Amino acid sequence: MAGIKAFVDSCNGTLDSVPDRYMMPNEAADVSRYAVLPIVDVASESFERDLVDACTKYGMFYVKNHGIHTEDVMRCALEFFNSPSEDKMRYYTEEIFTPVRYCTSMMPSKEEKLEWHDHLQMWLKEESLGAHPWPAFPASYKSVSRMLLVMSEGLGLRSNRLLEAFAEMVLLTRANFYPACPNPRQALGMEGHTDSGGLTFVLQDGVGGLQLKQGEDWYNVRPLEGMLVVNMGDQLEVLSNGRYKSILHRVMVNSKSSRLSVGAFLGPSLDAEISPIPELVSQESPAKYRSRTYRDYMHEVYTEHFSGKNVYVA
Repeated sequence: MAGIKAFVDSCNGTLDSVPDRYMMPNEAADVSRYAVLPIVDVASESFERDLVDACTKYGMFYVKNHGIHTEDVMRCALEFFNSPSEDKMRYYTEEIFTPVRYCTSMMPSKEEKLEWHDHLQMWLKEESLGAHPWPAFPASYKSVSRMLLVMSEGLGLRSNRLLEAFAEMVLLTRANFYPACPNPRQALGMEGHTDSGGLTFVLQDGVGGLQLKQGEDWYNVRPLEGMLVVNMGDQLEVLSNGRYKSILHRVMVNSKSSRLSVGAFLGPSLDAEISPIPELVSQESPAKYRSRTYRDYMHEVYTEHFSGKNVYVA
């Protein structure tokens, strides 16, 4: 299956309805509210305080002065999706744990309905999966580690405690391409879900489409030029015993233009056993989550639970 972009392109502008396999009737296109999210400035003197506050109270926030060349990242991702189908199909697979994976939706052979996107997924800094064909690792990785140090202190722990729990950190990057859709009420770019890793960093173009759930309501997340959108993932919720919460979010499509996003998912070693950090468990605050490896968790997300929240309660 070459992907939804290849199908849309093959129609040469004549596509006027959503194919049955992608049909997901929804009212999400009617959401007009915008989330009010904090901006955390890495260069600010109040960075550490602002970061802990954003993690504790919001779970999703913007980051500025992050040092990432956003235009270069987005350009490279777009070049891949615009390359000939035969070039992209060299990386097509439904295998989860492979250094480079090109696919459409999540797991097409197991999904009854497909999400309206194609993606390029790459595991970086995970030696157990074999050599990566493009081994360069982002220099901004040190800034990510700094954030975890601050977040650990925000839980009242030693600064390197979260890093210890992550064991050998891995980075999963994923670029998502959402073609223009003839009827946004009949398709979803990505169903409501929480992220499986620890921390997620997202670059998005100016089209919009990301939504988060606060309480019982959905809100649009406004794209702010040059800024990252950061949100908590399930592994951090488990490790913090619920002090940091993973955020339910989804992606809408529109009929006028395509959308591109690039996400970096920082997580623990695939074979790390993830459970609430013992220092955060007590008689007054018992463990809320069961233990499992990150590898087992990822496998379940991709093969059984394509949407919703997937943390194991105790």
